[in-house]
Amino acid sequence: MKTRFVLLIAILFGCFWMVACSSDSAANGMPGKMPGKNGAPPGAAMNRTLRVTGYIAVPDSTTGTYTADGELLADAQVDLKTETSGKLVKLYAKDGQKVSKGTLLAKLDDGELQANLKSAVTTLELAEKKAARTKTLFEKDGATAEELESAESSVESAKASKELIEAQLKKVEVRAPFSGTLGVVEVSEGAWMNSGSQIATLTNTSELKVEFELPQRFSRSVKVGDKVLLIDTEQEVRAEAKISFMDATLSNSSRTRKARAVVNNKNGKYLPGTYVRVQLDFGQGNNVGMPIPSEAVTLDEKGAYIFVAKEGKANKVYIKTGLRTPITVDVLDGLSTGDTVIVSGLMNIRDGMGVEIKELANNMSYGVNE
Repeated sequence: MKTRFVLLIAILFGCFWMVACSSDSAANGMPGKMPGKNGAPPGAAMNRTLRVTGYIAVPDSTTGTYTADGELLADAQVDLKTETSGKLVKLYAKDGQKVSKGTLLAKLDDGELQANLKSAVTTLELAEKKAARTKTLFEKDGATAEELESAESSVESAKASKELIEAQLKKVEVRAPFSGTLGVVEVSEGAWMNSGSQIATLTNTSELKVEFELPQRFSRSVKVGDKVLLIDTEQEVRAEAKISFMDATLSNSSRTRKARAVVNNKNGKYLPGTYVRVQLDFGQGNNVGMPIPSEAVTLDEKGAYIFVAKEGKANKVYIKTGLRTPITVDVLDGLSTGDTVIVSGLMNIRDGMGVEIKELANNMSYGVNE
């Protein structure tokens, strides 16, 4: 019995000694003894393959064509309204009528103003005669300088009264401010018109304008006078338009530049309000960078870098960056056309780690306001 007890003590002592040796080896960094993260041996992280999302790098340039959406608008459109109150005594406007600039379309009652005008004309004539007599007397020392000045002042006052009434008479008339086509006439003769009452809408459709947005990379490739192509896909109609306006600045929110083109529409090919495609041809253009998703770019003390998947491995590549937007970064150097940029799992990737591309990000998702 005593012998068995001694043997048991020896076995237990041996076990404790083996555990202690193992701990000492681990503490001293002996190879092959330290367990890795989550119990895995060292180097297991580098040996495993990480499934990631890739993005195929494609050069971005002003080469080829750019297409934008736009809405055709009338070159000029105005609501014809009365400037004063009164009874509508004459209505010359008709629905859909084509009119020239200056055409009389409506007239309010001006009887009282005409009477006032006659009185003002008479007053002016009397003032002018009196001023003429006073001037003659003044030249013969029969009137003082003060009397002459008073007579001449009366003439100017009478002229001002007459001109005021003539201005009021113009306000009782509604005339076309430009040549165009009338819309629906809203009133009839005999109606009482308040100041600001609408007669009809006048639209000039001989020329139409279309506004569209240009992304930043195209913003300096277009100038006033350049030609663009307008395409109405529903009617399969095409027409050439000319750039008439370029905004002086880019939008802070979209980084786009507003442009406007004008198209001749004397043949009535287009209707205002039609949606069209605006197509610009840039020919050979210029390369302006290679945009990649902004989340793919990381910074360290050496600068910006990305991971590129090559032959199943993640390769760390330092890059030179250009234009940066909330969703893209333009790569000016360090990246080649067709490279697969890794855009996911970047927290776990190390240089040289095995990677497998599980899917490719859609290139159209990362364009700069296209």
